[in-house]
Amino acid sequence: MVAPIGTPPEGSIDEVLRESGPRIFRLARRLVGNDADAEDVRQEVLLQLVKKLDTFRGEAAFATWLYRVTVNAALAHLRKRAVRDEHRVSDPLEKLLDNHGRAHPVRRWSVTAEQQAISRETRQIIEHAIDEIPQGYREALVLSDIEGMPNAEIADLLGFSVSAVKNRLHRARLMLRNSLASHFEEQP
Repeated sequence: MVAPIGTPPEGSIDEVLRESGPRIFRLARRLVGNDADAEDVRQEVLLQLVKKLDTFRGEAAFATWLYRVTVNAALAHLRKRAVRDEHRVSDPLEKLLDNHGRAHPVRRWSVTAEQQAISRETRQIIEHAIDEIPQGYREALVLSDIEGMPNAEIADLLGFSVSAVKNRLHRARLMLRNSLASHFEEQP
């Protein structure tokens, strides 16, 4: 059951965490670009929810407050990762793994229907294209086109004007379109 705007979901803190966890993970995954970091962000957000749920004032929708906490945690995680990566000594093996090598054993393909395979491949192509969009543009795109937030809430959440959000959305969509063109445009 969805809580009315301005109120946290009804029930125990366990229920709030259980209901919010998948939404937090999906948003964090899109912002930080990988499952491991998204799980770290999700854990941080869930911890903050436990500590700060009683400070929720109801001035905005609970989902907006949750997005704000998640985006802030994801941005903090990205800053920490950038500092950590800046001081990291590169390992040639890591570069091999990052550049089309295999980090895990190759698993057998399960036999699936052709349409399911095409759908999965399409989703992966689109997710990879979104991951390649620069962070500031990707945030606006994810919050608007995937999470369905209005531009005014995105502007408030990210600290931009509404026109700056619209500009970033336009540019992010152009980048996404250019990235996907080779996969989806008709070939002559």
